[in-house]
Amino acid sequence: MDDTLIMATGLLVERNEAVTPFPHAAPPELLEELSARATACLQREGAPGEWEIHPLDQLSLAMRAYLVERGLLTPDFAERSGSGRLAGVLHGGRASLETNGASHFRLLCSRPSDHLMEMWDVVDGLDDVLEAEFAWAFHDRRGYLSADPDVCGTGLHVHITLEIPVLMVTGRLGALAVRLQSQGFTLAPVWESAGGMFQIFNRSTSGRNEGELMTAALDAARAVVDRERSARKAVYRENPGRARDYVGRALGVAQQAWVVNAAEGVSLISALQVGGELGVTEPALSPQDAFALMRRIQPGHIVVEEVRAAHGGLEEPAIDEARARILRDTFAGTRARR
Repeated sequence: MDDTLIMATGLLVERNEAVTPFPHAAPPELLEELSARATACLQREGAPGEWEIHPLDQLSLAMRAYLVERGLLTPDFAERSGSGRLAGVLHGGRASLETNGASHFRLLCSRPSDHLMEMWDVVDGLDDVLEAEFAWAFHDRRGYLSADPDVCGTGLHVHITLEIPVLMVTGRLGALAVRLQSQGFTLAPVWESAGGMFQIFNRSTSGRNEGELMTAALDAARAVVDRERSARKAVYRENPGRARDYVGRALGVAQQAWVVNAAEGVSLISALQVGGELGVTEPALSPQDAFALMRRIQPGHIVVEEVRAAHGGLEEPAIDEARARILRDTFAGTRARR
């Protein structure tokens, strides 16, 4: 099966310390102590400077958004403050750590395309490092324990991001979502479904071991990808003029616009990726390059990487202007094929 429309994959592992109340019920001083011990453990076991660890309250909104966009913070954690909340990033963004959010610890890892087993080696190793310092809350029958019953079990969440715009616009996602739900997975929009971006993930972490869960998630994602590939070919075969018009309009806007919001930018990139794949435009844009560009034009990335102001606002007009410039530069050499 072709999995090139798997744009990104991510893993999240949740753990709780056995003798400390869950974060929602623990006194602030215990949460602060837990975070201090975790910081000392990681810095002791890692190379000097390998971890960047900051209290969440000290990170600007732009930097939090940037880390969420990179898959290194969960949105719910980034949006809330609280005692003992730390955000740690392993060198080069290889993995990250959240402390005292929904669970005492969350380990995260995200990569373009399909690198689940590589990421599992990273988070499993970090889990072992922390387990040498903390005794995890574990039950022989229920597995790793959490305040959320859905998280009891392996504590592992698998996230797979897909680009499926044709399935979306042709109204075929409802039946797919029902089928995925029967397999234990949820289909949810990414970036408010702009560009047909969706994510498959498991809500429950019980019933399968880690290897079985990752395999099942990839199989489910590849089945959706197969349907998207077939739908693209069918739409172009049935109405090539309309398909060319849609892609050509997207190219015109990408090459000429001076103000573009995030949702429009993602949709333009997706249309041009599909167009290149179908031979409507050239040079073709690979799904992974398309995803990297989609992430690059998100507000946090533009503020941190383009404006280079980690404390800038996320709604400033300059962001939409910078986004349009990125698109103009990227697609300046793209042309519609005759």
